[in-house]
Amino acid sequence: MTAFEYVIVLISIILGLGITTILTGVAEMIKHTRLSALYAPYIIWIALVFVIYIQEWWVTYELKAVQTWTLHKFLAILIYPISLYILAHLLFPTGVSREFTSREFYLHNYPKLFIAVIILDIQSIIHNLAFSGLALQTQIPHLAVLIILSTMITTKTKKTWVHTAVALVLLVILVISLAIEKRVIY
Repeated sequence: MTAFEYVIVLISIILGLGITTILTGVAEMIKHTRLSALYAPYIIWIALVFVIYIQEWWVTYELKAVQTWTLHKFLAILIYPISLYILAHLLFPTGVSREFTSREFYLHNYPKLFIAVIILDIQSIIHNLAFSGLALQTQIPHLAVLIILSTMITTKTKKTWVHTAVALVLLVILVISLAIEKRVIY
């Protein structure tokens, strides 16, 4: 077993648990929610986080190029999938004692969700600069996400069209960036 194979096991387990959380949450929503009661920004955020998971799973393979692993390097890499796992859990209600709509759940929890995404974004910037050697100017999309989500949190807007627009823009940007990237598994 190579060092990469050893390291990737735990990362893959954590990512797999997060994907399971998302798929289970969606299945539970389908079972217990009227389709007409689904709140658009909430559904878009679920799709966005799922795509982030797929991207992370794919990008993680690039760690194969790392020849020497230290515990510090491993922990620095591991923090992102752990944060992503927490984000997946923030998307879905657990242990609630009353009925609520997806709109109520989203509007009550979006600040936590956005803070988690901001933390992930900061971790991604650090990883891109420290591990991938990317230039600071390539991080402009990440900085834009930080600004947009910070603004949403501070303004405390509850306007559906604003939340829908932000979620859609972020999803479209992510999907386009994935489409134009030339990441291959070798």
